[in-house]
Amino acid sequence: MRHMADSELVERYREVENSPELKEYLELDKLMLSDEFVQKKYNWQHKDYRVTPTHDTAVRYKELLNNKELQLFLEIEGSKRLKDFLKFKASKDYAKLQDEKAVEESAELQRMYDFERSDDYKTYQLFVNSGLPDEFKALVAKMDTPEFKKEYAFWSNPNRWKTTDEYQQEVRYKQLSKRADIQFYLKQDPAEIARLEKKIAAHKK
Repeated sequence: MRHMADSELVERYREVENSPELKEYLELDKLMLSDEFVQKKYNWQHKDYRVTPTHDTAVRYKELLNNKELQLFLEIEGSKRLKDFLKFKASKDYAKLQDEKAVEESAELQRMYDFERSDDYKTYQLFVNSGLPDEFKALVAKMDTPEFKKEYAFWSNPNRWKTTDEYQQEVRYKQLSKRADIQFYLKQDPAEIARLEKKIAAHKK
């Protein structure tokens, strides 16, 4: 009876040893203990969203979005009034704005004269070479990309760890570690299994 029990133990051990479940468990066990996995898990669980580049981009975008003068500039930039004036300014007729009589006698010159002295044109001049319009447009374009939207959704989520493939690997690892066959295998001493195999083999002779 003793030999029968030993043979069953050895048979079960070798069966588990060659199972795909144990292979998966051992691979995951190695992964769980790796520095890379440990660091990723820590960062994703504890890193403050406010110190990420994604947060910096979102904050800067909101700052420029809330800049009323900049937003006014963007409205003016695309207006027909500005386009007409800039076209006029590049023409020979622009010099006529220095002629008060000519301005008084021409509705078109009066319109150009008034626009050049308007708050809208002052705002245009203030921002046109500031770099802020281009920065804002670049941020808008960046935030509209699938990559940024994915990053933003990830880093702004306090439960981001649970959205990762690594979390699913950890869940699977815990599931496998609770399996009776794997627990049985891990409790055995390989040297003792080898001794029992020799004993069984000798008994069969």
